[in-house]
Amino acid sequence: MKRIFRTFPSFRRRRAHVIWLAAAALLVAPASAMAVDDRPPDPGVRCAARIGPGEYEFYLPGAKVTDINGNKWVCGRDGQWFRDYSAITVNRFRVAQVLSSTAVFQP
Repeated sequence: MKRIFRTFPSFRRRRAHVIWLAAAALLVAPASAMAVDDRPPDPGVRCAARIGPGEYEFYLPGAKVTDINGNKWVCGRDGQWFRDYSAITVNRFRVAQVLSSTAVFQP
């Protein structure tokens, strides 16, 4: 006796596939809707640095830059530049030399 093989899936199998596909779609949609932006918010504040006549560069708060004189600056939260005192190193020998060479004024 010859067996006859079906080339198309049965109605039950098709229904099971459709139900499985619908359930998967319902589970995936809420996951993408609950996505949260992990980038920090833009504070909307910038520090301006003049690089030429009529040319400026803008920096976000916390940016550290060095000017043409070698001074280091940090962009503050309010959009103002502050000296970067964390970059200053103290040389004990130089401080002692300066202190010993200063004269005390006596009236």
